Order: sequence, then C-alpha cells, then structure tokens
Amino acid sequence: MNPTVRDTNSLLHLASERWFGELADRGIIVTDEALLVRAWNPWIAAHTGLTTSEVIGRSLFEVSPTIAARGLDEHYRRALEGEVRVLAHGFHKLLIPGRRPAGPGVAETTQSARIMPLLDRGHVVGTMTIIEDVSERVVSERELRAQIVIAERARVVAEDASKLKDEFLATLSHEIRTPLNAVLGWTQILRTRTNAGSPDRGLEVIERNAMSQLRLVEDLLDMARIVSGKLRLDVKSVDVRSIVQAAIDVVEPGAAAKRVSLTSQFDDDGPVVNADVDRLQQAIWNVMSNAVKFTPSGGAVHVSVVRAASVVDITIADSGQGIGSDFLPYVFDRFRQADSSTSRRHGGLGLGLALTRQIIELHGGAIDVESDGIDRGSRFSIHLPVSDAPLVAVEPPTRASFGDALTGISVLLVDDSEDGREMLEFALRGYGATVVTAASSDAGLSTLQAGTFVPDVIVSDIGMPGGDGYAFIRQVQELSSAYRRMPAIALTAYAEPEDRIRALAAGYRLHLPKPVDPALVADSIGQLVAADRALREHHPHA
Repeated sequence: MNPTVRDTNSLLHLASERWFGELADRGIIVTDEALLVRAWNPWIAAHTGLTTSEVIGRSLFEVSPTIAARGLDEHYRRALEGEVRVLAHGFHKLLIPGRRPAGPGVAETTQSARIMPLLDRGHVVGTMTIIEDVSERVVSERELRAQIVIAERARVVAEDASKLKDEFLATLSHEIRTPLNAVLGWTQILRTRTNAGSPDRGLEVIERNAMSQLRLVEDLLDMARIVSGKLRLDVKSVDVRSIVQAAIDVVEPGAAAKRVSLTSQFDDDGPVVNADVDRLQQAIWNVMSNAVKFTPSGGAVHVSVVRAASVVDITIADSGQGIGSDFLPYVFDRFRQADSSTSRRHGGLGLGLALTRQIIELHGGAIDVESDGIDRGSRFSIHLPVSDAPLVAVEPPTRASFGDALTGISVLLVDDSEDGREMLEFALRGYGATVVTAASSDAGLSTLQAGTFVPDVIVSDIGMPGGDGYAFIRQVQELSSAYRRMPAIALTAYAEPEDRIRALAAGYRLHLPKPVDPALVADSIGQLVAADRALREHHPHA
C-alpha cells in the first residue's frame, strides 16, 4: 500500500474520531509529514472563508504564508521530531481570509495555538494544530458554558440526593413500623386473649423485634457519630481470632435456622491487632449477617483469618445472591441498597456496610468486595494492620441470674418513667434486692433526707422534669460524707460518649445507656457494692 495513502487515512481517522467532535469550538488543522493539509474542521472554514477543496492537499505554508513569515515553520519541524509547541496569545489569523470580506467572522482575534506531533502506533505521521480564541468575550462565553455544565451536574447530584433521602425515609418508616406491628400485635393478644396458649412464642417475637428496633437506632446513632467525628474507640491489643469467633457465635444460630452452612478457618498463629473489641466485632458481624441474609437455604458462608506479613486478612465469602456490576461501586455508600423497591426481599436501612467501612478505616484498615455478578456469591475482605504490642485478655461480660445475687443489697431507684421504673424494680427484686423507688429527683432526695432508708447504691435516670440526674447526684453528695462515698449508677437514654463523661464527672460511678439488660444492671450493682464494702472494710474512715 502507498504509505502516503496509509498515513492520510490514519490522520483522518485520528483527527475526526478523537478531536473534531470534542473541540468543535476551536480550530483544528491536520497535516501529514510533508506538512500537506489533510483535514480541518468547520471552525477553520468559518474563520477563513476558504473551501475544503482549496485547502486539502496543499502545503500548510501555501495556505497560510504568515506561518513562514512569522518564523513559525520551525515549530512545525520540531513537532515532526516529537515536540509539543504552545504559542500563547497574538497568533492572529493563522489562515488567509480567502474569498470572504473582512467582518465579524474573519476579524483578527487574540488566539493561542498548540502545535503537536500526530502519532500513529507510536510513530510521528504528521502534525495537528489546535487554535483557540482567547479574546475576552470568547473566554467569558466559555467560562459561562463551563459554569452551566457545573450547575447542571450539581442539579443532578442534588436530585439524586433528594431521591435517595426520600427512599431512605420510606425505608426507615417501613423498618420501624414492621417490628412495631409484631410487638403491639402480640402485646394485645397476650393481654386480651385467655386462650392464647403459652406466652413464650409471643414474648420471643416481642423480644426479637424490639432488638431489631434497637439495632436500627444504634446504626443511625453510630452513623451520626461518625459523620460528626464523635465516634471514639477503646483500643486494646487483642487476638483477632477471638473477635471473629465471637461474631460467628452471634450469627451461627440464624445460619443454622436458615440451613446455611457456616464454616471457618483460622491461622494457628493468632494475629494481634489494636482494636476496639465491640466495634470491630460489630463491623465483622455486619458483613457476616449480610452474607447469611443474602444466601439462600442450602448455601454456604466461609470465614477465614489469614496473616500476611504485617497485615491480617479476614475474608467472608458466600454462595448467595451476589452483587451486580452496576451496584458494586456503591456497596459501601450510606443509605444505598441494590433493591430499594417495595417488593424487595430483604430489609434494612442500607447502613450496615457503610458503618463497617468507617469502623474498619478508623482501625487503620481497609475493606473491599468482589462478586462475579448476580447469583454468583460475593467475597468481602477486611485488611487490618498487625500489632506488636502485648496481648490483652478480654473477659466476656458477666450476667447475673435470677435468685439471690443481690440479697442483702438495698437500691434507691429514681426514674420518671413509670413503665421503666416498674420493670427494673421487678427485675431487681427478682435478684433478691430491696428496692425503694422515686418518680423524680425531688422525691428521691426526700427519701434520703427522711433517714428511714439508707441504700447501698443509687440508680438514677438523667433526663427528668423538674431536676435532672446531674443536679440530683450533686445534692445527694451534699447531704453527708457517707453519701459522698455512696456508689451511684446513671441509667439514661443519653448515650453519647460526652454524656458518659459528664455523668462520671457529676459523681456517678457507672453510666449505662438505655435500653438496658436487667441482668447486666444487677451485675453492675453487685460489683459496685462489693467493691465499696471491701473499701470500707480496709479503710473504714475513707
């Protein structure tokens, strides 16, 4: 094939495909290695009045004698050697106006030009000149167009955000109302029907759905803490296998009930990581529970912990629903769900994986996901840095059992919520405690001032009308030196880290956020009273 014909075809293809469409508001001239004009765009024609037949195939220097006259021919020769040349401002009327009279279309303007080599498979086969009108009017118009494009993109982003918000609120309403329906329905059945049979089934449903709502609220609060930068980690050096195993223990019953095989494989050498045990377990549990949720009956979930040099890899792989390629980039985005329609098969707010990523990143790690597509399973990999710090043993929380765990212990319980007060009173009496209740801080203070009842421990709500728990505990400590030493527990719905700090600063020994497990409250009371009695025994005048 004639090399000139081949090069011409390559030039025309490259110029038309890559540049003519994108740079329609600028001039483009394409030449071959002999600097013969092989292509140009309508912008040049409009600014010269010359026709294509008068230009194509002619030498660039013949079409525009001003190039050589101004010494610009050297730039083209250097472009053929592979250099890019930029001529800023004053590059006026590159081509002769030709047949058109002078006028707005051919008036001299301030221009800049870029002269560059045109490459075909790595070889220079010609040149391309891009001419841009940089006069004030044109620049202003170009900036305006750019601003319009930016504004349009911002509008699209805002509309997407609004749509996402509406979908989230609809999902939130659904996720709140669904468990409430079961809770209220079973409560009414147990109250009104004498033939409801054993209450165990109803109580089980009520507890499960109440826990579902608690997790929903905690996820929302956790996300708010992360966004505001208020999420704090209580970091210890721990064996990551124990954290993963604890998450497996939580997920395992649900997997068994669904007939999903849950297997695990851990390295013998337990990698130590610096982690907040509860938060890291929460993150791993989120991924595992998703894997079980989106894996059909008869499927499998496999968990592995492998150390690779200074990093430990925790992998959760499932044979379930998989993730489409269109949704894969958004898996860890807040409020994003692959299916947000009313016919979706799985519930949730779309927060779990977003929280997981934030928690893992707060630990200095990373998380990624792979999937071969719908119905082909997914594979989540968590990467955490290994620590050289000595291992810290983590003891599981203890739970008191009904019986005599609190026998001989007297409790003053202060809470303005009648239902909450009655529930906890019933529970603590079940552990053997003597309980006196008060519906307000004033009533609690009056009970203590009367002197007929001296408790071993005070359990008080914080948010109460007429006088909050902070003021109450300060007034208690002012009664006598004995009350200044008395252990007190803040039991409150104010659950932020700063609330805990404020409660401890006010004089409480412990801060327990609502809703509470009565068994853990009983255990906390037992430990506080035991420690206080031991202190009094060894230091009676303390």
